Amino acid sequence: MARKFIDEDTLREKNNAIANRQGPLKKKAAAFLYVIVLIVAVGARLIQLSTNYDFDKGRYINSNPLLNFPLLILAAGFALIAFVLITGSARDKVIKSCVLINPWRLRYDRLSKKIPQSAGYAAVAMAVLFVIDIVVYFVSLWGKNERYAKENLLNNPDVDKYAYKEYPRLAGYTVGTFFFQLLTILVILCFISMAVNIFKGEGLTHANCASLATYSIWQVVNILRVISQNDAIGLSSDRLYELASRMFAVMFFMTMARLFNGMEKKNTRFWLCFWGYTSSILAAVSVIPRYVLLLLPNGYDSRENMLVPDTADLGIIFMTVTIVGAFWTTYVYRAMPRLSSGKRRWTKAPMTRDYEEMSNIEDEVDEIVIPPEGEKIETKIH
Repeated sequence: MARKFIDEDTLREKNNAIANRQGPLKKKAAAFLYVIVLIVAVGARLIQLSTNYDFDKGRYINSNPLLNFPLLILAAGFALIAFVLITGSARDKVIKSCVLINPWRLRYDRLSKKIPQSAGYAAVAMAVLFVIDIVVYFVSLWGKNERYAKENLLNNPDVDKYAYKEYPRLAGYTVGTFFFQLLTILVILCFISMAVNIFKGEGLTHANCASLATYSIWQVVNILRVISQNDAIGLSSDRLYELASRMFAVMFFMTMARLFNGMEKKNTRFWLCFWGYTSSILAAVSVIPRYVLLLLPNGYDSRENMLVPDTADLGIIFMTVTIVGAFWTTYVYRAMPRLSSGKRRWTKAPMTRDYEEMSNIEDEVDEIVIPPEGEKIETKIH
């Protein structure tokens, strides 16, 4: 059976017709749903950790799935966001004599140079947060070894005091940690280059799209590190939202690389917006409540064993939605003919200068006298 080939323009027109179909809501309404779901889910998660979680055991006090309100809110919220993105309308806007072409249907090469500056600032924030994670790791390791040296060497009369000074403050720093941080540095350079290109107005280049693979690899390695710590991962685990946000973030950045690298398929933009909203919400639910609990003075003893979230996860909250925002805030202007005040729909198209000069000559001709055959044509011009 012969395979039927469809040219790119025909396929794009078909995809545009699907993307621009009318629905009960606009696709942009998904942004409002995102804000509502994020606020409600973060609040529910904060209440859950405060009242129904044992940080010493790392499990819920009552593990009934029906009482896991954040998970229920997220499931319903994600379904609503997907419904609006699928069925919502995305029509072009008409303002006076211009048409604002909706970015949901723009070609990737036109959209890639119109990423909002907020995405550049978010990329810088991502790089800074990764740097903070590395610095915090070394400070924590140094402080831990310093406390060990004081308790076991300096204050022990049977141990030589010089052993305290010679004790390595970076004890426990492994080769695996070195390569993981080396990969982190590559991720930092990736986001810095993205920010530079966005600020320069060049958008995301093919090199930026290729370098996003380092972030995906970094997240996969990070997930494997969590699993290697023998932490229980399940509906009753504190790491559930953390791992889910990282998995969704990997899907988002890989979809983003696919779109801006010119490998867009029928549903690429839907998945980009969906993964962006969901990964941002999951990161907020994972990080914000635990930071709030760290700042609350009451009941701190019961939360002494609470896992401190990685600061790099904060960047997921902002980086994802700023890229998604390009589909709601970036427009290309296209001039359209002016409406005629008469019965005709459009006025006549603008004429060239040569055509107008010929028209003037015709207006000046009074009559044309046709002579007998063989004689010259004479014209009378008034």
